[in-house]
Amino acid sequence: MIYLTDYDIYLNTFLCLIDMIVIMELRERIYGRIVRLRGVCAALSVALVALMMFLPGSYKNTYFTLPVSMILLPFYPKNPKKKLLFEVCLFSSIFAYMMVLNDITNMTPRFSDLVITYVALYHAGLWILLFIILKLCRNIDTDLPLSLWFIFLLIPVCIFASSAALIPILGSSDLSRPESDLLHLIVQATFLLINLALLEFLRKFTGYFQKEKEQSLLRQQLQYQEIHYQHLIRSSEQLQKIRHDMKNHLQTLLLLYDAGKTDELKEYLRQTCEVLERSGQVVSTGNPSFDAVLNIKLAEMGKSGISCSPALSIPCGLDLPFSDTVTVLGNLLDNAINSCTDASTIVLSVTWQQGTLFLHMENPCTAADKAPYGIGMKNVEETVKKYSGTMNTEVKDGKYITDIILYRVGTQYTEKKQP
Repeated sequence: MIYLTDYDIYLNTFLCLIDMIVIMELRERIYGRIVRLRGVCAALSVALVALMMFLPGSYKNTYFTLPVSMILLPFYPKNPKKKLLFEVCLFSSIFAYMMVLNDITNMTPRFSDLVITYVALYHAGLWILLFIILKLCRNIDTDLPLSLWFIFLLIPVCIFASSAALIPILGSSDLSRPESDLLHLIVQATFLLINLALLEFLRKFTGYFQKEKEQSLLRQQLQYQEIHYQHLIRSSEQLQKIRHDMKNHLQTLLLLYDAGKTDELKEYLRQTCEVLERSGQVVSTGNPSFDAVLNIKLAEMGKSGISCSPALSIPCGLDLPFSDTVTVLGNLLDNAINSCTDASTIVLSVTWQQGTLFLHMENPCTAADKAPYGIGMKNVEETVKKYSGTMNTEVKDGKYITDIILYRVGTQYTEKKQP
């Protein structure tokens, strides 16, 4: 098939430009918006389409819009796992769609002389397919374990390999051309439906996986709250006992003083102080989430012989959800405790100023260089991004230093303006 008029190539070029625009919009919806060099990316996409049309075989080059557009992938936000999985699924789906359309036109002879009609039909079907894929992929989160991600990736790879291998297999069979085209159409249509069903399954599976993570975090929050309340109850009971016995303590001290028994007086005071110390270090900032996490971790540090006197300057009613507090503060303190030995010291300061929360932490570290982030620190990093904040970590002078800034952290109470 060839172009019938000189204007056909211009129409096809215009349709290819729309293909490129739709593909770019699709990728922006899935990977994120191009922030840097957006104009360069747009100019490069136009140049690629023009190059495809000026090279020999411009009609056949129409099918290479998607592979050629992959040159633009570095312009999108970094997410290699999601890009690889989505691009393979997209390529496999479009290849199966091309095979289906080719079989339909082969079985309809009137299309053999209407090249531009076939081209327009191909573009229209491609736009519909891309719209369906966008609906299926928009809410997909590919933050999956590597083994599951590999299984999902393997399925479209096998489908594409089977689609490509089916052409020579049917070509060498004893089936007649109509029978071969019909069988090929049925199989390729099945492959296309499997690709789309895979995207739908992946969307639901990742949604379920995300809900499981949220439920796990909720269970952790409830556990923190329960332990925190148990600590408060024990501390309250101990303080009530001390208050109840305070009259007797004072009378005993007075008797020892009048009798001039200074040694017994010192010993009695020492024992009383020990009872007060055993009541535990209690943090009370007026923020239940901060108080719960800090009191639990301070109790763990006390059992391990680790010292920490947090410097806190935060208002009552800080508008920071419990889940984010557990993710940031809990993970940082867990890592710090795990890296400490007996008689170690953890430095922690949290300061709030005009909607900005500053967190600084130092803990002993035996490693010479900073290790790659684990799951806990990656969760911290994601939470920091949620507040458009910054996180900086470094190893210096045998200490692991973490500095975090969270923006747009308000309070639940507004201060009344003075007249």
